[in-house]
Amino acid sequence: MAGATMQSRHKGAITMTTTSFAVISTAEIAKAKVIPALLSVPTATLVGVSSRDKKRAQAFVDEHCSKEEEDNNADDDGGTIKKHSPCTTVMGMNHDELLSSPNIDAVYVPLPSKVRSDFISKALQNNKHVYSEKPHGGTVRELKSLLDLAAERNLQWMDGTMWYHSNRTKVMEEKLFFHGDGDCCSSMIMGKVKRVSASFTWGGGGLVDQNWIEGGNGRTDPNRELMGMLGDSGHYPISAVAWAFGWKLPTRVRATYTKFNSLGAIIECEAVMLFEDGGRAVIDTSCLISHRSQFEVVCEKGVLRVDDLVGGQGRSGKFSAYEGPFVGSSSFVMGDYLGKDEVVEVEPCDHVQKLVAEFSKSVQTIKQGGKANPEWSKRSLITHTVMCAIFESAMRDGVDVDLNSDDVCGTTKYVIEGEIFNDIPTRMWG
Repeated sequence: MAGATMQSRHKGAITMTTTSFAVISTAEIAKAKVIPALLSVPTATLVGVSSRDKKRAQAFVDEHCSKEEEDNNADDDGGTIKKHSPCTTVMGMNHDELLSSPNIDAVYVPLPSKVRSDFISKALQNNKHVYSEKPHGGTVRELKSLLDLAAERNLQWMDGTMWYHSNRTKVMEEKLFFHGDGDCCSSMIMGKVKRVSASFTWGGGGLVDQNWIEGGNGRTDPNRELMGMLGDSGHYPISAVAWAFGWKLPTRVRATYTKFNSLGAIIECEAVMLFEDGGRAVIDTSCLISHRSQFEVVCEKGVLRVDDLVGGQGRSGKFSAYEGPFVGSSSFVMGDYLGKDEVVEVEPCDHVQKLVAEFSKSVQTIKQGGKANPEWSKRSLITHTVMCAIFESAMRDGVDVDLNSDDVCGTTKYVIEGEIFNDIPTRMWG
């Protein structure tokens, strides 16, 4: 039976189980952020890691899948001694073994976006719930086909946009989208959202070298990440804009500035988005300038600001927040229409642990006869649609891309220089 038993009470009571996870690939983000969360969240159980080479997968497991425990003895300074216990329940395996195992409920897929969709399709066909890294690969319709397959099989889908799940985000959603009585009333507290600006930039000051910029990293190699920095880091400001506008698609996007490296990968991009009723947004991403991870939501009755969107480390300069487990996202700024700001304190948390716990809860709901939560598929599709539209504009020297959505049919048509397209990107451009 997939999922290890956590707790069994007296006969007739509910038996709580965990969600069993396996990780497809030995990617850095899996080692640094996700595996620690899978090993620490009580409702999750890590049972496998796969690679094309089974021996490599097992070596990875032996090195990175140990559990940290406290020693009863104190160190010389009175602090707690940490020790690592081998995780004998986690197996190294090849990809086919992972996908065919009946003991695995869900897979985490951090493969490069150019090859990720094929593995996700296989995982869904093998009835695995999917926790996919972002950005998504393929065209909008190709992603939608994966999401449709997950829905048809009642499998949970969730992407790795970690900030959605923080305690801070939940509190901000109450301020933006809910009236005091709990009903969703389109920004009743702050008023209607009018303008959003969002950024995720880093790399300046020598943080990355020229080799990194010129394809030495997956983010700057179009053969691994088609959309370059727009895909990898641009996902975050795009998701912040979509979130602030209540997951409505813009009617028009335009890339106003794009810089490429010698391989043709996007290394800087700025874009504008126009929404119905005068809403507008601007986003930017770069690996050439100073670190900024922020957004500002301007509403009729006030302003909401965050300056540590992705890592949650404030303006502390702790870039290590991106490189391992981190507890943060403890505040945001809420200003009134006169410009008086209030710092709102919230309980800090680890974004990844919150995501894993939310995903596991959804899987357990399905196991008990419930339905997969469609909210996360919707968010993935909208964010990918906007990203693809900006990418298309960037590759066409900044032309307007109009998005005409049919809410009844659930489809979008794209008008580019007078021509109508049913899908984007219109070609792979590489």
